[in-house]
Amino acid sequence: MGSQHPGWTQGFDELSRGDDVIHEGRRQKFQRKARRAAAYAKTPVRWTPSIPTILSLVFTIEFLSILLWPELKDNRAFVLFVGLSIPVGAWLFVYWKIYLSVFTTPTRNYVDVTDERWRDIRFYGWGEEELKAKVLPGADDNRDLILYLHGYSSSLGRGETRCQHLNGLGPHVIGLDQRGFGRQDGRLDWTLLKAVADAEALLETAPQYLGFEPNRVWIYGHSMGGFITIRLASHPSGWWEGKLQGIILESPVTSFPKIIDEKLPGRMVMAKPWVRHVLRREYERIHPDLNVRYANSELPYWGTPKVPFLVIQSAEDEVLGLDHYDLLTEHLNPNDSNSSIHLIEGMPHTATVDQPVRAELVEGWLEAKLAE
Repeated sequence: MGSQHPGWTQGFDELSRGDDVIHEGRRQKFQRKARRAAAYAKTPVRWTPSIPTILSLVFTIEFLSILLWPELKDNRAFVLFVGLSIPVGAWLFVYWKIYLSVFTTPTRNYVDVTDERWRDIRFYGWGEEELKAKVLPGADDNRDLILYLHGYSSSLGRGETRCQHLNGLGPHVIGLDQRGFGRQDGRLDWTLLKAVADAEALLETAPQYLGFEPNRVWIYGHSMGGFITIRLASHPSGWWEGKLQGIILESPVTSFPKIIDEKLPGRMVMAKPWVRHVLRREYERIHPDLNVRYANSELPYWGTPKVPFLVIQSAEDEVLGLDHYDLLTEHLNPNDSNSSIHLIEGMPHTATVDQPVRAELVEGWLEAKLAE
C-alpha cells in the first residue's frame, strides 16, 4: 500500500483540526441534495408520559393504597379498578417489550479500531444530530472511496480487518460505529431509516473531509449494513449518484419482517397483526415523513440496485440462516460478468472472523474494477 500524500494529509488535518469547522457547519446547516433513501423529518416532541412511567405510576399507586389502607381490599370499586388495570398494564408491558426489542439497540462491550492511521471526523446525520466517523487514508493520489457499513450489534472495530484489506488495494475507506452501536449515541428510538440517513449523510459530506470529490465510490455492507447498502445503491443521491461503481454484500439482511420474527420474544410471534400495529404506530411517531412501510421493508420493494455487485454469503449462517439469501437470489441476479454471488462453506456470519476465500473473492472482484 502506498504512503499518504503529504498535501492530502495536511489538507485533511486542516479540515478536521478543531471544533470551529464543526460548529460553523452547524450554523450554516450543510445543504444535502435530493435525498431519497430514508426519512428525514425530526420526531415531534410530545409532552405525554412514557409507557414505563404510566406502568410505574399506576401500580405504585395501587400498591401504596393497599399498604396504607388495607380495608380497600374489601372495596368493590377499588377491586374493580385493580382488575381493570391488570389487562391494561399487561398490554402496556407487552407494548414496551416490543419497543425494547425493536427500537432500542442492545448494549455490548466496545471494540475500538487499532490502526493509528484512522482519522476522526464528525458530521451531521439524521435529524442534524452530530455523529462521529473515521477515514482510513488511501494510497498516494488515489481518488476512490469505499464506505464500510457494519452489521447489527457490531461496530467499525469488529470489521476493521476488512477495512484494512480494502484500504490495502488503494482506495480511501470511510466508516462509522452506526447509531446505537459501539461508541455512537442513539440507542433509543433506533430505526433502520435513521441508520440509512446517517450513511447517506456521511457519503454526502465525505468530500469536505477528504479535501476532494472522489472519482469513484463503492459500498461494502455486512449483515444489516448490507441491507442499508442495498437501500443506498437503489436510491443514490448527491455528488456520488453517478459515481457509485458497485456494492459488496456480505451475508446481508434482505427483509425487515424476517428480522422482526426472529427478535420477538416468546410466543409474541403468534400475535403478528397486533405486533405490526405497534411497529407501525411507533414508526409513524418517530418518522412523520415515513415513506417505507413494514410490509415493503424487504426485497424487492426495499430496492434493487442497478450497479454491479458481489455477494458473499455464509453457507452455515448461524445468525440469519439462509432465508435472507434465498430472498436475495430471487430478486438480485447477476446479468453479466460484473456481478456474482458466492455461497461459502465454513465461513461464520460474524465480521470478527475472516476467511481467506472471502478476501480473495473481494480482492479479485474489486481489483478488476479499480483497474478500469
